[in-house]
Amino acid sequence: MTTVRDPGAGTPLDTHLHAFVRTLRERGMAIGPGEAITAAEVLTVLDLTDRGQLREGLAAVLLREQMHRKTFDVIFDLYFPVRGGFGAAGTGPDGASGSGGEGCSGAPGEAPDQVDPLKMPAADTPPDPDAVREALRQEAVAALVAGGDHDGIASQIVEQLGEYNSATGTAFSSYQALKALNPQTLIAAIANGLLAAAGEEGAAPGSFEYESARRVARSRVAGLTERVTELTSVAMAARRGPEAVAQYAAPQLPENVAFFAATRTELHRMEQTVRPLARQLSTRLLVRRRRARRGPIDLRRTLRKSMSTGGVPIDLAHRRPRPTKPELVLLCDLSGSVAGFSNFTLLLTHALSAEFSKIRVFGFVDSVDEITDYIDPSRTLTVDTVVDMFDRVIRETNVARFGGSDYGNVLRTFVRDFPDAVTHRGTLLILGDARSNHTDPALAELDELVDKARHAFWLNPERRASWGTGDSVADKYGRLIDMYECRTAGQLAEVIGRLLPV
Repeated sequence: MTTVRDPGAGTPLDTHLHAFVRTLRERGMAIGPGEAITAAEVLTVLDLTDRGQLREGLAAVLLREQMHRKTFDVIFDLYFPVRGGFGAAGTGPDGASGSGGEGCSGAPGEAPDQVDPLKMPAADTPPDPDAVREALRQEAVAALVAGGDHDGIASQIVEQLGEYNSATGTAFSSYQALKALNPQTLIAAIANGLLAAAGEEGAAPGSFEYESARRVARSRVAGLTERVTELTSVAMAARRGPEAVAQYAAPQLPENVAFFAATRTELHRMEQTVRPLARQLSTRLLVRRRRARRGPIDLRRTLRKSMSTGGVPIDLAHRRPRPTKPELVLLCDLSGSVAGFSNFTLLLTHALSAEFSKIRVFGFVDSVDEITDYIDPSRTLTVDTVVDMFDRVIRETNVARFGGSDYGNVLRTFVRDFPDAVTHRGTLLILGDARSNHTDPALAELDELVDKARHAFWLNPERRASWGTGDSVADKYGRLIDMYECRTAGQLAEVIGRLLPV
């Protein structure tokens, strides 16, 4: 492959691209050698001074899932920053931080020899921090009223308000920069500027014009805040190298976020993975059903056919398969620590409902009750609707008595009150962390359920190393039922796709 060199740095551009692709792979993106080679070829035809074109061109070649775009964009900004060597006198440790992009000589539209007046203190007098902060506030208001790109003012905010001395040298903090500027206090000034520009400066609070201006101002302040955070990562990449910064600055892929650590926002991002995962699992089940069209070997018919070959069973006879769909019984832990995991699992299995003849859903905390009727099969479930449904279930059903998890009482109640729920035709799927607050685990009842079910599996959102520690009885349950670690959506989809019967 021809080596294309970036004229603004000493690092070959193909080497820089290789580091970029390697970081994307480390974050979990599936990028094969073919895509990497194609990306290198794309660089020979793209305008490297147009970051928008460069970003979209590489995304088109390297991205397989749109839900990975946010992680891709953050890593792209680290390796192809707006301003090369941002916040640093030189390049990063690997010398590659200033390569690529339009920013080798400054922000877009900035003359190479333009000097920022805020950086010109008198020879013997340091700049007044309050004066610098006030000047930046005025510039920020003017820039946000005008709209457009926030890169210029965001860069100044990070460089002049976010820099501090750490134990390892100069560093940058978006928290420090935003705290000093206090962007939320800019909303009123920006709204007044927008009203003045539209000739409506006399609009009364509560009027349509006033509220519209406030909404636009809040949106632009949120955009500036996000850009300051992103450029802080770029500044740190210039100091420490993009690979080191990507380890904490780039968000996890939605399917790799641990359920226990997932925020409401991350659950919404994970929700976008449900439909693609359901389609993949449906296709996998269809292939397995096609392969299973022949039933098990019919020994009697095989021996009868072997009479024509001297008793040697050359041709095997198979029984006719029964094309019935399995039943599924879900037993979901609704306690706060596991609710996110149960939420996502319910979304996924609901999306696969066409693959089962019947689905019954039971919820529990320290007692158990059926919640199938709370799920409308005609509506698409979302994170918000499931959260609201769980709240209703806890208020209106018998899933919780005192609020603390009690798996022993749950299993005993389930066996006693719902004896017909699990049959030899159904698959039992238990979702929970098996932390029972040191109560009796009811091993005999679990063993009874496992014997009754055609298949029985336990999906645990905790690390396997934590099973059996503290109040966990996962190690004891694991001796009676097949238990699998499912900490992320990717692990969950893999396990369900492997376990679901045909």
